[in-house]
This record gives sequence, structure tokens and C-alpha cells, in this order.
Amino acid sequence: MAITKEEYARKQRRRARQLLGLLVATLAMLGALTVVNLAVGAVRNLFDDTAERAVFEQKVEGFVLFDPLPFSGGIQNCNEQNLRSTAVWGTLYSILETPNGLTNYELDAETQQVLLPAVEVDAYLATVVGPDFKLQHKSFEMEGMLMEYDEARQCYLIPATGTVGTYEAKVTGLFIKAGQLRVTTGYIPSYNSSDLTTVNTTEPVKYMDYLFEKSGDEWYLVGIAESETKPQATPAPTNAVNNPPVVANSSLQQAILDEAGAPSAPPASSAVQE
Repeated sequence: MAITKEEYARKQRRRARQLLGLLVATLAMLGALTVVNLAVGAVRNLFDDTAERAVFEQKVEGFVLFDPLPFSGGIQNCNEQNLRSTAVWGTLYSILETPNGLTNYELDAETQQVLLPAVEVDAYLATVVGPDFKLQHKSFEMEGMLMEYDEARQCYLIPATGTVGTYEAKVTGLFIKAGQLRVTTGYIPSYNSSDLTTVNTTEPVKYMDYLFEKSGDEWYLVGIAESETKPQATPAPTNAVNNPPVVANSSLQQAILDEAGAPSAPPASSAVQE
């Protein structure tokens, strides 16, 4: 049976409409998938606070080092000794995170100790507690070391030996409560050379909430409180003689030793064997 020109033209138009409909449906499906993927990515980014936790971990690490007592109502209520230790050693950690570290810092001609300008301690502390608080700089003792402050040069003389700190910080959560940002921080124990035992773990053995309040565009520390987060289990102490741990904060201490030109400390295992 012969097909007329009109019927042939209708079939061609119908086929073109079918192909066009298939193309539109395919594009619509691809568009929907793209929108879904974008939405999933946006939700993931909305709830991913990894970058924020890293920022606050850097803010609190100096405090966590020395495990200060809880306080509230502002940084002026923090123990002065803890605050001074935190400010000095927190500044040193911040310096070591820069490309040049301590290499450009002046040494004391007599003792070969690194000179840490008080103005840098003030700048570090201002990023954590705000620019309005002013620390009174003076010599103090900590961890069996004298942290001498040279009033004439407005510098701290940093000892080239010894270890510092009891804990390392691990921020595990951020949430708002009663108008304050509560930064839940885990305390991972560091080895203290004065002890014969240490907790052999890389997980927090306790948690504290660091309380921040916003001023302008920045959050500043105003208190430390007990946290509702608790460790799952506390590992049993491990005998340090039978299982010598790596000394905590070794990168900081070795950097100071290198800058002062002092010989490297022997490995912990060697010291135990002797």
C-alpha cells in the first residue's frame, strides 16, 4: 500500500516530536540529578565543621597544655599562673606553625636562650581572649623551669631543656548554649618525664567545654566548664620503664634546642636503658 506524501510527513513530524520529548526527558533527569547532588553537597558542607574545629583547637591548645581550673565570667577570673604559662607556650606553638619557626628569633648572648618578645605574647593572647585584656609580664616558674622575663628588653628567655604540658587538645564539637559558643575539647595525655607511668592512648581521657562569647566578628574565651561529654573508658596506666613513651611536645623542645645550638636530647628508650 502506497503512503501518501501527507502521511509520510505526519510520521516524520511524530518521530521528531518523540525524539524531542526523549531529549527533554533526558535533560530533565540530568538536571534533577545535578540539583540533588548540589543539595546533598550543600547539606554536607552545612554540617561539616571540620575547619571551625581546627580554628578553635588552635585557640585552646595553650590552655589544654596546663589543664587550668574551670572559671567563668571572663578571662580576668582565670588563674594568673595558668594564664601566663598558656600565653607564653601558646605563642611558641603558634610560631612553630609558621614556615620559619624560631629561626629568625634573637638569642641571648650569655645564655643562648631564645628571646620571645612580650609584644608577640600579647598578640597571641589577644586572638584568644580579646584585645582589651592586658597581661602583666613578669618572671615565673613552671614545670620546674624558671621563665625569666627581661624587663629591659621586654622579652621572655625561653629555656632550651625540659618538657612542658600535660595534655594535647582535640576539639570534638561546637554548639551554642545560653548565648555562648561551647567548644567541647578532649584532653589527650602527654608523657610527663617526672612520672614513672603514663596513659598509653591517643584518645581523650577527659573533656572540658571552653566557653566563647562573640564581640564584633570574633569569638573570645570567657570561661572553662565541665563538659557533659565523657570518655568511653580510661585506659590503665602503662609502666614507662617497660614501655617507654615518646616524650610529648618534642617538636617544640627540639626547635628550641636547635635554635640555641644545644645538642639533641637522647631518645626516651636510651635514657631508660642508662
